[in-house]
Amino acid sequence: MQEQILRIGLDFSAPIPLHTDYSSGDFKGFEVDLVNEIANELELKLEYSVSYWKNIIQDLKDNKIDIICSAGTFSCKRAKELSFSKPYLDFHLCTVCNKSNLLSLNELNDKKIGVRIETEAEEYLKKFYPEAKLETFDTNDAIYESLNQMKIDVLIDDSPIAFGLLKQNPKLVIAEYLPNSDSQYAIIMKKENVDLKRKIDVVLEKLENNGFLESNKLKWFDQFQP
Repeated sequence: MQEQILRIGLDFSAPIPLHTDYSSGDFKGFEVDLVNEIANELELKLEYSVSYWKNIIQDLKDNKIDIICSAGTFSCKRAKELSFSKPYLDFHLCTVCNKSNLLSLNELNDKKIGVRIETEAEEYLKKFYPEAKLETFDTNDAIYESLNQMKIDVLIDDSPIAFGLLKQNPKLVIAEYLPNSDSQYAIIMKKENVDLKRKIDVVLEKLENNGFLESNKLKWFDQFQP
């Protein structure tokens, strides 16, 4: 962190409704409201930068940004080299299918399955569906369009992101939630940034206790249970 500025890394593939495209002129979402609250509490100015998810962790390691707040999933693997705040949203992974081609979980092994590259969905597939025909994508637009055109059979995504993007893709539907995929979003930092983590955790606890996290969830997810 430099001179009371909090530098935030965003995923180029905007995970609506967590946040929209930063360059769209209509930047908003669950995480935008959350980070604004954190900045107000800590009296910090915000500075955003955008990268592909496959590069964003390296941006953090290279000290180009202070935190990642862009649908960052906690994982034990990531926690070996990175630090995570208190979680701010629970969710599951889910399958998304064309309404005309619904697939059950036991049908996935020989199907073309799309995932975003370097995500927990990719790790899940490699672990539980090693024989699946895995296809990776850099952006949400690309993977959802590929499913719309039936170039892939199914995609796996975080349920909050799928919820948001299905509003733009009416031919698609969440088919099933994946077992053993209980997950949480948290703010990601470098391990040595202990003081920043402590301050952010204090604010997150306050926002949980005063009801902000729950009301913000209802605002952006319309009673959806991710």
